[in-house]
Amino acid sequence: MSENEKPLKWLRKQDGEWEWAADYLRHRLDAEYMRRLKGDAFTRFATYENVVAAIRQIQEDRLDLIIRLQGAIRQRRYRSDSNGRKPRTFSLSKQTLTKLSSIAKRHDTDETAVITALIEREGLAAEAERDYKKLLKESVAREQKNAAQTVATMTAQRDEALKYAERYLRLLVQWELMWPDETPPTASDEDVSKLVESKMKDLKDKLAYIAFRDAVTTDRGHDER
Repeated sequence: MSENEKPLKWLRKQDGEWEWAADYLRHRLDAEYMRRLKGDAFTRFATYENVVAAIRQIQEDRLDLIIRLQGAIRQRRYRSDSNGRKPRTFSLSKQTLTKLSSIAKRHDTDETAVITALIEREGLAAEAERDYKKLLKESVAREQKNAAQTVATMTAQRDEALKYAERYLRLLVQWELMWPDETPPTASDEDVSKLVESKMKDLKDKLAYIAFRDAVTTDRGHDER
């Protein structure tokens, strides 16, 4: 189930409520707007989940219609024998009541529907914030892991280069200890360059292998997630 199809707190599956809501929307949306909704004419209102997804899409640019729908649903429940309403009493300032009444009048609905819509939007905002924090946390963890992998690769390459340096330093020291008063045999620059090139290629190949090995390990870790 996608995020858009998750149940709405104010829309019930029972008592034919979601089907009634679908009819309400069909009679108030023109054909051009209906074509913008996901799904085709046969499926966009075929299930509870499809209706919920359509409502979430509509409220992005037709919040007034969804507020009126909520008010109509509450009136329908009130007229029903099984409305299940639970009265609540709370105090609001005169200024707040005036604003609430003005909003309800502007959207052609009642105060209860306005309050319900505000609570629903607050729930959506909180859900979006939780999702954002989760994605941010995952992104930071991924970047930290990549950085640690990069450091590990560079450390391994450094250690390999030091091993090569130590090896040839040992050979040089051994020569100096065995023949302290002698110099190495004379060799042409071309012969020296060829030998150095061969040794450097060997070292570069080993360093490249280390980088490739660690890259493959990192990719496998991403695939497993």
